[in-house]
Amino acid sequence: MVDRVAGPLIWILVHVVQGVLLIVLGAVGLIALTVPPEDQQVVLFELNPAHALLLLVTGVLAVVSAWTLRTIRWFAAAELAVFLVLFLYGTAQSTANESSTIFSLDPPENFLHAALALLGFIVLCGAYVVPRSASRRRLITTMHRPGAHEAGSGDDQTSR
Repeated sequence: MVDRVAGPLIWILVHVVQGVLLIVLGAVGLIALTVPPEDQQVVLFELNPAHALLLLVTGVLAVVSAWTLRTIRWFAAAELAVFLVLFLYGTAQSTANESSTIFSLDPPENFLHAALALLGFIVLCGAYVVPRSASRRRLITTMHRPGAHEAGSGDDQTSR
């Protein structure tokens, strides 16, 4: 029973922790933009308002989508796609001119986006291998084959 419950809870926990960390990073980034000097670093990142807002909204959506495995899967797929595209675009643009994107992406932000895309991939894969509900498995395992003895006898000695 514990294995059936622990599988989904692990991915829900990962999702909520990720969401809370992104909310904190986005909120601290927005607060840091209001305190002089406005171009100060938050942890390793130089966040502008658009990027801090993106991280804040992503964190809120991660926490909200942690209700079911289905919503976790949808969010993880969207996170994988969005942050992979943002990583590729930001990496290509920041090599030419760091401030040419709307998010003013530097290498640390690009690595953050790569890590978020990778985390989305891991959560997506992990959430898909969580077993289905016990009632579905029980329905499949208790079906009787024609000519088979009742379950519980252990040996199947029907003549064929």
